[in-house]
Amino acid sequence: MTDDVMQTVMTTWVTKGLPARLDVAATAKLLGFAESDIQVLMAVGKLTPLGDPAPNAPKWFAAVEMIRLAADQDWLHKATKEISKYWRNKRERHMNPLSSRCSGKLEADEVN
Repeated sequence: MTDDVMQTVMTTWVTKGLPARLDVAATAKLLGFAESDIQVLMAVGKLTPLGDPAPNAPKWFAAVEMIRLAADQDWLHKATKEISKYWRNKRERHMNPLSSRCSGKLEADEVN
């Protein structure tokens, strides 16, 4: 990270009055994502919580790192693509079982 970027990160941190650690809600707000998207970003390796929390433990993120990521257009682009891909795949998984069940029922009805 260059000195200019670090200075901008620190200035933003101070002006926003952020604590050193952010919870999921504050992280989502700062990055411009939904709270549910934070779990997806962690699963694909785009975000790493502080420490080594258990799966069901509260997650905390470093404020200075989240500000840096919020200022990184390339990271935001990639993270947004990952979120879009996740929800698209989830919709497809949700729709495909229904269509296969419907087509299976039609085939069974046609045989009888």
